[in-house]
Amino acid sequence: MKTLENSYSSNIGKIYNVGIYLRLSREVEENKEVSQSIVNQKDFLTTYVIENEFNIIDYYIDDGYSGTNFDRPAFQRMIADIEKGKINTVITKDLSRLGRDYIMTGHYIEKYFPSKNVRYIAVNDGIDSYIENSNDMTPFKAVINDMYAKDISKKVRTAKNTQKLKGEFVGSIAPYGYKKDKTNKNKLIIEEETACVVRRIFKMFIDNMSMIGIVKQLSLEKIPTPSALKNLKNTQCGAYTGHWNLPMIKRILTNPTYMGNLTQNRSKKVNYKVKKQNIIARENWITIPDTHEAIISEQDFNTVQNLLSKRNYIKTERAVKRLHLLSGLVFCGDCKKPMTYTTENKKFKNIYLICSARKRYGKNMCTPKSIKEDYLQNMAIEKIREIALKHVDKKLLLKNSDTKDQYAEYVNNLNKEKTEKNKQLEEIKTMIMNLYKDKIKNIISERDFIDLSKECNSQRDGLMERINQIDSEINQTHENKSNTAEIEKCSEDFLQFENIDRLTLITLINRIEVYQDRPVVIKFNFIEP
Repeated sequence: MKTLENSYSSNIGKIYNVGIYLRLSREVEENKEVSQSIVNQKDFLTTYVIENEFNIIDYYIDDGYSGTNFDRPAFQRMIADIEKGKINTVITKDLSRLGRDYIMTGHYIEKYFPSKNVRYIAVNDGIDSYIENSNDMTPFKAVINDMYAKDISKKVRTAKNTQKLKGEFVGSIAPYGYKKDKTNKNKLIIEEETACVVRRIFKMFIDNMSMIGIVKQLSLEKIPTPSALKNLKNTQCGAYTGHWNLPMIKRILTNPTYMGNLTQNRSKKVNYKVKKQNIIARENWITIPDTHEAIISEQDFNTVQNLLSKRNYIKTERAVKRLHLLSGLVFCGDCKKPMTYTTENKKFKNIYLICSARKRYGKNMCTPKSIKEDYLQNMAIEKIREIALKHVDKKLLLKNSDTKDQYAEYVNNLNKEKTEKNKQLEEIKTMIMNLYKDKIKNIISERDFIDLSKECNSQRDGLMERINQIDSEINQTHENKSNTAEIEKCSEDFLQFENIDRLTLITLINRIEVYQDRPVVIKFNFIEP
């Protein structure tokens, strides 16, 4: 095993301070290749170092890390020790333990190690950077290792896709609102602590709260984000690290998993070497129905998708603050492009809808047309009112409105959330009491006690405020359910559409087409009687 006698004469008598690098990838671990285990690698290399009378400075162990990525904690620690001059020799069992990316492996062997005067030895491959001709086959071996990693990646991906098609969850972390079943890691079960937040997100959006409004509300209540709750590394940077953001909310609102249909393959890595994820088009998602208990009803989920599909073409911040009931519903009848809003002045007087293609690309793109927002809005509402008064059965509407079971599921979900909030409230009260005891025993300082108590009190206030909101919603629901006179009035108001909201319009209207020299056409989501 000894190699010292073959070293360059210039290195005779040199003291070799060794860093033994050990690595085991996840796929190898799953295949139970015992010969590649960390323990066996360590024993084998320790014996080699002792026989060659080198000095072992440290062991660097990356257990469960792929060789295609060099951003491994132990490897980076070893590089830092090389920079500090603590080690001048790196030894691995074979070249593949150092890495399987032939470009980066070549960089370290051919450039980095020589530049730092570091000796590299891969024992089983007969590679020793201080022995002439021992590295001739290194590039070829590095390419073979890279090809092996690519092949393993392909096999793992194929196996996981097979599981996905069978309706088995294959992710390392369950979607927010769920957790893995302890008896079956490929099945999801509801985690009530976060499921109540998912229900709130859907309800707030259905109640016409914007996604940025939802972000602000969740952040105000200091509800932990999905990544913070799972102790994941934040993908955000700067002052907003660890806070809710728009992509988080949109990912939740568009995930069919929440209505019991397991949806995977929504994103994928660029390749087996690059961790960056690319978004996959919706039509290529893998969705298997009825695989687990739903958090959101199919009706509510579809309502949200309908709302999301109606883009808001208002671009300026000032315009966004103004409610446009028909945003995303009005299209040019001639070129079929969306109609966009414009105003005569900055005070939003006389708002018009015009063809977006003509506005953006020039007058030759489409025929000239404009229509007042108020006129078109009133026309649409009047048409809906006409149909409702003529064809809706008032008695049947009242009967359905007075159904005692109508709010049962809604109230049940509110009670679940209240139970979870009360549980969290008790935990915080216990935490405050323990902090006080620690202060009395001088375990923590007065200043630390004040700071920590302030944070706990802030969380407690947020929880109590939400519990009060839940009680108010439950009481209001019971009042609505039992007040026959109010129900009758609501039914009449409904048929008159006096206070119509955007959700109702989007539910009823598919699109409105405006032509230059033809009447406005309103296309409904139902067959007009």
